[in-house]
Amino acid sequence: MTHNHTELFFLLKQVDLQLTQLFDDKLNISLTRYEIMRLLDHKKAVTQTYLQRKLMINQAAITRHVKVLEEKDLLTRMRNPDNNREVLVTVTPEGQALLSQCELSKATMMQQLFDNYTGEDIDFVIDFLTTLKRSSRQMLDQEEE
Repeated sequence: MTHNHTELFFLLKQVDLQLTQLFDDKLNISLTRYEIMRLLDHKKAVTQTYLQRKLMINQAAITRHVKVLEEKDLLTRMRNPDNNREVLVTVTPEGQALLSQCELSKATMMQQLFDNYTGEDIDFVIDFLTTLKRSSRQMLDQEEE
């Protein structure tokens, strides 16, 4: 690995941490919890396993996040009537209202964050990160075999 690869690797991690903190500070909700709410807003009800798979985090973390959101009346959990072993998660009206507020704040934050970049700049970074994500996923899948 060259020096540039190492620098890029740690730079990506630092940017991830900073963006996560910025999101939390500006929107008053963690990025993970926002992602959970956003996924629920696009579906009627989903299982915690679905959330775990989509967000790529472990079951204990999903349970912890869902419990916090439920305590704030932003979502509800209930047993699946078709499969009692599954727990279905749905967003509440309060959760939908919070998401609407977050969307406005997020739009402002995104504009401030990306205003200095051209569409071509953004497209290049998206392509690069998509390829990097795919490569890292393949490496993880090979380790699991």
